[in-house]
Amino acid sequence: MKQYTIREYMGFTRNGPPRAGMISLPEHAFDQLEQFILSNREKGSSTQPLELMSLSARPGVGKVITAKNYVGVITTKDGTEIEILPKLTLAGDNSDQAVRKVFLTMLRTVQEAPFKTFRTAHLNTSRMRLLDLFVRMFLDEAHRLIQRGLKSDYTTKQDNETCVRGKIVFSEHIRKNLLHRERIFVEYDVFSVDCPENRLVKSTALYLQRHTTDLQNRRDLRVVLSVMEQVPVSQNVEQDFLRCGQSRSMADYQRLLELCRVFLQGKSFTAFSGGQAALPLLFPMERVFESYVAAVLRKNLDSRQYRVYVQAKGKYLFELPQKQFALRPDLVIEDLNSGEKTVLDTKWKLLSPQWHNYGISQADMYQMYAYQKEYAAKQTVLLYPDCEAIADQKIPFCYSSSSGSLVRVQTLHLDSPIAMVEAVRELLDIASQPSK
Repeated sequence: MKQYTIREYMGFTRNGPPRAGMISLPEHAFDQLEQFILSNREKGSSTQPLELMSLSARPGVGKVITAKNYVGVITTKDGTEIEILPKLTLAGDNSDQAVRKVFLTMLRTVQEAPFKTFRTAHLNTSRMRLLDLFVRMFLDEAHRLIQRGLKSDYTTKQDNETCVRGKIVFSEHIRKNLLHRERIFVEYDVFSVDCPENRLVKSTALYLQRHTTDLQNRRDLRVVLSVMEQVPVSQNVEQDFLRCGQSRSMADYQRLLELCRVFLQGKSFTAFSGGQAALPLLFPMERVFESYVAAVLRKNLDSRQYRVYVQAKGKYLFELPQKQFALRPDLVIEDLNSGEKTVLDTKWKLLSPQWHNYGISQADMYQMYAYQKEYAAKQTVLLYPDCEAIADQKIPFCYSSSSGSLVRVQTLHLDSPIAMVEAVRELLDIASQPSK
């Protein structure tokens, strides 16, 4: 299996010479990745296409696939594994393994992702890629389940028997046993490990055994499969998922089944169509960044002084003739002492002093202006990830003397929650000061 690792905003060329910020992919792998991107782009609407990666052509280079927006793993059907890491600037160690660790920490804060209880302290993350780390999450949950014991459940069976068990299915009995009067077609319940939950776990273990390259993962998957030797594989994944959760005794399977859904159905956040990709596990960094910042601030800001509202609701750009265009900022922080409100919005973008307005879009500024008006906020803040081009530079804030709108821009060190909270608290302290 060929493995490639890139960061956001890096790209792939089609079987070309190595270039700065680009990696050369074999023609067959490049073509399969291109088809995967195009098939998912068609899923979006004409106004909002699903942009997993951008496709372009450059003089002297040819076709280029550039990673953006989504981070994770894509495994093509020919076995090529492509790992996309977020574009992070970390203090000190900025290696791939350090970035993976920070990304997993961020990912655990997302409510929709089944990774909230996963811990990486016991893992040697320096030698494990994202796919192997995701497999380890599944194995940790599977081992916990096996220690508690596989659950059994009643399943309905139909068969030709020599005696009556359960109830006779007369329509099938007449059709099958007209010439075999010694047989009776019956339907009955059997209490066994052959239940939808166990079938899905075993199918996921077999699926991951074909994709993981980590030797310890492969050994542990064999252990799981040996324990589940009497369990058949799922013949219909969708139907088995629908049958799950009907018994209270299966509550222990909840987190494990969430991971099974990720691997078997590609439900990481967005249901990507497979196409040429055997295993797409991709996560939108805009959503991950927003969730991480909210989780850090809610955990670390003093609840006696600040009240944090996540995805605040109830405000609209227009009220009449009906409420339209909901205004839903990522965060609203209210100072309980002064009553001042600060609106914060996260933007997963890189800034640079070499770009016009540092790369801050005009639409984002319009958005902050609307937030300031509707929430009567003393200031609004755009939060961006720290990057090399900025390197702790203070970006000038924008102030409109006619409207009184104040917009600040703050970058955050994502590998240091303490530094993130201090940066935001400094802004809140400024907002709480009386106006001159």
